[in-house]
Amino acid sequence: MSKVQSGLNANTTIREAIQKIALHGVINPKTNTTYSNEGVSGYVVKVHLDDEMAGTVDVKEYSNTILSEEGGNIHEGVLLSAIQGNTGLLVVPKLYSDVLIAKDPVTNLEYVTMFSHVDVLQLDSHDTITIGVKKREEFDESSEDGDDINELPETGVHAVTKYQKDSITTEVTDGEDNTTTQTIDTEKFEIISGDDKSKQIINQDGVSIEHDDSKMILDNDKSVLEKGKSKVQIEDGTVYLGSTSGTDDAVLGGELADILMDFLGYLAQGQTTTQLGPQPMINQVPNFIALKAKIQSFKAAHSGFLTNKVLVQK
Repeated sequence: MSKVQSGLNANTTIREAIQKIALHGVINPKTNTTYSNEGVSGYVVKVHLDDEMAGTVDVKEYSNTILSEEGGNIHEGVLLSAIQGNTGLLVVPKLYSDVLIAKDPVTNLEYVTMFSHVDVLQLDSHDTITIGVKKREEFDESSEDGDDINELPETGVHAVTKYQKDSITTEVTDGEDNTTTQTIDTEKFEIISGDDKSKQIINQDGVSIEHDDSKMILDNDKSVLEKGKSKVQIEDGTVYLGSTSGTDDAVLGGELADILMDFLGYLAQGQTTTQLGPQPMINQVPNFIALKAKIQSFKAAHSGFLTNKVLVQK
């Protein structure tokens, strides 16, 4: 038995020796810290962006947990990810931010595992990315029969954005009657609030905004504003008020006023045939003069049949 025990001890010694060889460079001889297990804490002293070490950072170890210019080793060329060429998740730490680094025991390459502050966060998926916040029922730590923290039911209140290859959809809801959805894809940009009560659609053909029985449409040919059965439509050179069917030409108030005054002037010069010969219409002339003065007042003061709130281009 003593020989067998002796053989086991020898095997243990050999195994420990192989481990020390395999872990060479992984254990800090000064602190006896195993990088791949406990990690090394420090702060970023340089971010390499455009040199031969681009995509890495230099990290200085903390000395006695105090930020020191004297103590602490500097780890140069620390990778941002344990996997070289990782584009799925890229995190670039901020200069002088706290980081935790570890070492791959196979390749001896160091990489950052935790960050306190970041300058760049890039998430690139092959199919779908979902980001959101969902409200759940409160955890009751005093209840033995209550749901575990990972089993708490959702309340329906959430704000979630889903990214897919050809669309982005965001939904915000209170779980009851109030929901707003935004969709962006190759065809359109759409916002819907409530049960289709308010809607906005933007695409290459135009813009459409709807609320209840009101609507606004902008396209290459026209601009339209509708409320119930009433409509204002603007085309290049033409404005329709009320409807586009059964319409008539609008009147230029200033021009009408001039024509009416000329007409009254001609009437005032009119004559009637009598036994004494042609005579002026004496009994109507005062009325003509008064009406002409009234029309002049209308034209000057934007009153009567003229208004400055509706203008029609000549």
